[in-house]
Amino acid sequence: MPHAPITQKPLRALLVPLLSALLAYAAAAHAAPVNKCVINGSVTFQEAPCPATQPRRDPTLAELNAAEKQRRAAAASAPSAGAKVPWPSTAPAPSPGPAAAPAPAPGAALTPAPGAAPGAFHCDGRQHCSQMRSCAEAKYFLANCPGVKMDGDGDGVPCEQQWCAR
Repeated sequence: MPHAPITQKPLRALLVPLLSALLAYAAAAHAAPVNKCVINGSVTFQEAPCPATQPRRDPTLAELNAAEKQRRAAAASAPSAGAKVPWPSTAPAPSPGPAAAPAPAPGAALTPAPGAAPGAFHCDGRQHCSQMRSCAEAKYFLANCPGVKMDGDGDGVPCEQQWCAR
């Protein structure tokens, strides 16, 4: 009984469109992306990247340094109102009231407190009593460094519970 001619035609009719669709999908899936380029005023489509219209010039080290200085100067001169900068501020802390002592001069932040060894302490961004090592250091920071948070009751004695108990 010859059955091959009868079953091959319907099977071929089903498989040929299916295989051609599968091959078209596989070819499209592995095709490189096409770039639309304008070359000499005419539009072309190509797999390779479009050629540059001008030669690329890398910035010099001096140009990069100048740009970084400008960026840092702009950031330092006008920080946004809610922004928190990652480095300690050099601006004087706002005074708590009208009876507060005047802010120290900018050079005074680097001079040690009376009674301390010259160069023993310097403002390095520490603000809290837990970061101090002595009462003298806490007193120096309170008197000379902006933004410290060591005098909770405002009486002028820093770190009363940790270091400078009365």
